[in-house]
Amino acid sequence: MLEMAIAIIGALTGLGSLWFTERQWRKINKKIAMLANADAASEVLPAWYTKRMMQDQWYFGLQTSDGHVIAISNITSISDDGQWMDVELLTKDEVPTLDGRKLVVAVANDRREASVKISNIVAAYDIVTS
Repeated sequence: MLEMAIAIIGALTGLGSLWFTERQWRKINKKIAMLANADAASEVLPAWYTKRMMQDQWYFGLQTSDGHVIAISNITSISDDGQWMDVELLTKDEVPTLDGRKLVVAVANDRREASVKISNIVAAYDIVTS
């Protein structure tokens, strides 16, 4: 009787360990890739600005949910899960005055790269005209 109880406990412990190991293995194998191709990125994030902002070098603004405007020249890549975008920021000298809006810009000419959480973007637009 005691041997049977120990065997059952051992079997349950083994099954629990197997289940936990399998869950951890799935987490490790789930990777996020960054898509630099505009056509592939527009399939993940089908917004009008995705393809244009990846192909053009321009003065774009990404309005965030807290009212900031992220001043960018282009989108360099988008994560394959549609959660993140890598952008190239504009510097303060490149951005025209935007009526007192809170701007997010590059701190220096050689520090332009940034990652942005896409769910925080509420609007995307040109900040200068051609």
